[in-house]
Amino acid sequence: MDKFHKLAMDIATPGNPQYGNHLDHEQIVAMTAPKEDSVSLVKEWLEKEISNAKVSVTGDYFTVEGTVNAIEKLLKTEYSTYVNEETKAKALRTLEYSVPSTLVGHVDMIQPTTYFGVKQFRSTISEHHAIEEDEFHIEAVNAVTGCTGTRITPTCLANLYNFANAKNETTGLLGVAGFLEEYAIKADFTTFLKSYAYFNNKAKSFTCTGVNGGTCPTSPAGIEANLDVQYAGSISSSVPMTYYSTAGRGQFTGSATNTNEPYLEFLNYLLALPAASLPNTLSISYGDDETTVPLSYATNACNLFSQLGVRGVSILISSGDSGVGTTCKVNGKTSFETAFPASCPWVTTVGGTTGNSPENAWSSGGGGFSEVFGRPDYQTAAVNKWLTADTTHTAVTKYFNSSGRAYPDISAQATNFVIVASGSAQSVSGTSCSAPTTAGIFQLLNSARLASGKKGLGFLNPWLYNTASTGFTDIKSGKIGGCSGVISGAGFSAVAGWDPATGLGTPNYEALLAFATSTA
Repeated sequence: MDKFHKLAMDIATPGNPQYGNHLDHEQIVAMTAPKEDSVSLVKEWLEKEISNAKVSVTGDYFTVEGTVNAIEKLLKTEYSTYVNEETKAKALRTLEYSVPSTLVGHVDMIQPTTYFGVKQFRSTISEHHAIEEDEFHIEAVNAVTGCTGTRITPTCLANLYNFANAKNETTGLLGVAGFLEEYAIKADFTTFLKSYAYFNNKAKSFTCTGVNGGTCPTSPAGIEANLDVQYAGSISSSVPMTYYSTAGRGQFTGSATNTNEPYLEFLNYLLALPAASLPNTLSISYGDDETTVPLSYATNACNLFSQLGVRGVSILISSGDSGVGTTCKVNGKTSFETAFPASCPWVTTVGGTTGNSPENAWSSGGGGFSEVFGRPDYQTAAVNKWLTADTTHTAVTKYFNSSGRAYPDISAQATNFVIVASGSAQSVSGTSCSAPTTAGIFQLLNSARLASGKKGLGFLNPWLYNTASTGFTDIKSGKIGGCSGVISGAGFSAVAGWDPATGLGTPNYEALLAFATSTA
């Protein structure tokens, strides 16, 4: 993948002759296809070891659909039903599996096996609660109001992030990822727009598309799903929006849920779409602790993110809601914890802020340094400056990998967002608020470029760090915490310049628009 990643970075770097030359799916498949002998060996193995199974090949992936017994025989293992103690969700998984020695070096990963799937990034401190009736309706006003109250709405964000006067764009497509049977409800979206959308908002509805057998029912309302579509959609106004309802139930039967790994299914689904159907911007509010994700899985998923960037998709992902960690034990040693896919260098990771005049780092916002992925060149200067100049992290240096991919890249408000669910107002906190907020803003930027005849921004980070870094409001106060009772003084402070609490800062739409429209 090294050659492909070099090209991917060239395509995303302003000033490079390849900048903006996004590829189609067929070109990517041709560049990333496995060697013929690898394909032949895997085919021979499957034909010999499994019968009455449906086998298909897409790019460098084989998909095998068969009974549990057949898969157990194939992998020399036994599947069991596991129950998540917190959510009570069930998953059919195994703790180990085996393949013939002849396939070593040819098979990189087999799932679903040892990975138990993504979870929602929503605050464990203040998830969501009902708002009293007298707080529900906001009176219309004739001028932009600031974020002076205890609730965040699109009107407040329009003022805070300077997009209240954004041109009503209609070009392009905004995508919102949905997993874990979280359903976005159109009736709630309509109610939300009538009560809270910012001035002259033209948003009307959204399209729901099922992926991997996913459905689009009219109930029950998902808090996460409604949050994502209501903020991404209201901010991006008239730009079409699609909610991708990705199922977690696969071919296995019984009581277990999430039996097919939905994350990879979703990414591969997007990659296979024609250019006209592919979103310009994608909001994702799901992830997991990096240490719980098998290395092969994390690497493959991150590679797929790089391919989406090459296709021209700007990906915004929540940084997580546990600060620098909870248990803070990594592979038997005391250490800060990191989140995935927030730690993937091919996505734009969004941290959390709270308050206004000024904004502060949100104490539970995720931030840190990957133990898996090295630091990419695009952030070397910014991170080195922080490592050298900042003194607030000196006492905790031994608890993080300073040479790893650092995140977040940017940040946005993460607390007390008003949403509508099942017809009632709710208050939600978490970086699940930050991701759709910034996704809506970056879709406006992508749409403005498309309307002027330019390509979308695609993978954002080289542009963010090296061209548009002054298009953000630097957050210089507050601190993310974590590791309670394990590491004294754990966390990172927001300081001048990039930092692992708030990244480059929060977006100033008009300033970013100037950079976006002047970039070739």
